[in-house]
Amino acid sequence: METQTSYLRLLAAGSNARGQLANGSDYDSHTFKECRFINCAQGTLPPNALGILQLATGANHTLALLEFGDGGRELWGCGDGRKGQLGPEYMGQLTEFTPISIPLYQTYASQGYACCLIAAAWETSYLVLKSPSRSDVVISMGSNDFGTLGVGTKQATATPTVVSFDHLTIEGRSTNSNKLVVESIVAGPRHVILHVRAGLNNEDTLIGWGLARHGQLGDTKIVNYDRPYIISLDVSSDPVQAYSLGLQHTIVCHQSGRTTAFGSNKKGQLHRMDSWRRVRQVGCTWNGTYLLRDDDENTLISTGSNAHGQLGRESQVEENGVTVGPVEFTLSHDGKLPSLRSLACGSEHVMAVISPFGSSDMEVWGWGWNEHGNLGLDHMDDVLKPIKIWPARGHALEGRIARVWAGNGTSWILLQTQR
Repeated sequence: METQTSYLRLLAAGSNARGQLANGSDYDSHTFKECRFINCAQGTLPPNALGILQLATGANHTLALLEFGDGGRELWGCGDGRKGQLGPEYMGQLTEFTPISIPLYQTYASQGYACCLIAAAWETSYLVLKSPSRSDVVISMGSNDFGTLGVGTKQATATPTVVSFDHLTIEGRSTNSNKLVVESIVAGPRHVILHVRAGLNNEDTLIGWGLARHGQLGDTKIVNYDRPYIISLDVSSDPVQAYSLGLQHTIVCHQSGRTTAFGSNKKGQLHRMDSWRRVRQVGCTWNGTYLLRDDDENTLISTGSNAHGQLGRESQVEENGVTVGPVEFTLSHDGKLPSLRSLACGSEHVMAVISPFGSSDMEVWGWGWNEHGNLGLDHMDDVLKPIKIWPARGHALEGRIARVWAGNGTSWILLQTQR
């Protein structure tokens, strides 16, 4: 009997002006197509790759952190590198995923550090390096618009740089004398926030930089923070579970299930954010907020801009023209809601992994802005309510949905297939 082995395929659809979909071209793709990894068989990840730990998308560039069977990790990238967001070796355009070589990273790797977290702002990239018993290291590279490099200057540089936290004080001690642990890093188009633990008591802290004038970093006194700044949100009694960043706002989900929101509310994206409980996951589009609740129906609440149907329901306007309520998924034939497993928020579209009621099968549903064909439906019309986008009708590729990501007019599906 022949033994079956599994392999991974990464599919992408949407905006591709600089090759950020890694399908070998720079034309938008209105259907899901296989991504290419340089010098690899068509539609497959590199040999011995166990998976994609993280995928991060900027305006026109994409980063993928791959995990290999020997425990190693590699950073691959594609798309636009003109601002240095793909490192100093690639200052042009890549239409296939290519290993990213960064001399500064290699210096730390020789000292036992490994890349464990990645993020991407509009034209800026971030790497978090970790080594046992030593403070984590954050590297930024690319554009410095709004101070997004976090290096204390407004000058742009194509050279990757280590972000310093030495000027910060946590528990009365400078962070240069404490082990700084970065639990997570999340970037919006113009600002970035790290969840860190530092100090003798492993203090839970949020640190951010970049565009700040709307209050998305918790303070409207400064237009931009060009170096790390401690966000004045006390999370010691109710630690951070997850958080997400929009264009001008930030949403934090605490371990208790409550949420904290700060930043712009011009589109209603902060509307009633202090009234929800039992929230287990949060997501932000540029101008919207999404809360996945831990209730019997895994209700997905949405609020904010609905200009492209991104709230996923018929708008029922409340006070001040704002609408807030559940995303409207299609019921099964017996009136049951599907089980919502996870969601991914792009610039102004949303993807959700669901299982139809009573089934263990998984599907990807999507809705919202679709100008670049980023929902993979072979058209460019906005989608006002959730609709199944994978498995696609008549598509030959099959496999279990392992992960989904949504970017700036882009959508990504990682499939695990048996052969």
